[in-house]
Amino acid sequence: MGDIKTAYKSSKNIYDDTLTRNKWWSKLYISVFWGGVDDTDIAGRILNIIPDDFSGKLLDVPVGSAVFTFQKYKVLSHAAITCLDYSDDMLLLAKKRFEDMGLSNIACVQGDVGDLKFEDE
Repeated sequence: MGDIKTAYKSSKNIYDDTLTRNKWWSKLYISVFWGGVDDTDIAGRILNIIPDDFSGKLLDVPVGSAVFTFQKYKVLSHAAITCLDYSDDMLLLAKKRFEDMGLSNIACVQGDVGDLKFEDE
C-alpha cells in the first residue's frame, strides 16, 4: 500500500491540470496517451443528469480533488453529499475546494471502494 500512497502524493499537484488540460503539456499528454478524450466534457454530461434541485443522498466515489464535481455541488445545496477517496492527499484538495466555496453539506471520508463502511441505502 505504501507505493499507492506515494504515487498519490507525487501526482496530487498535477492531477487537476492533467485531467482538465489547463497547461500546454497536459493537452499534449492527453492527446498522445489518452487519444484526446475530454474527461471534463464527459463528467459534465453525466453530472447534468442529476437535477439541480436534488435533495437526497449522493455518494461520490472516488472524489479525487473534486475537479469534475465542485461546480455541480455548488447548486446541490439540499443534497447530503459524501465524498470518498482512498488518497488523503486528494481528499485534502477536495475539502479545501469545498471550504473555499462555503459548502457545508459535503462530508469527505477516506476509504477504500473495495471495503465501504456504509449501511444499505
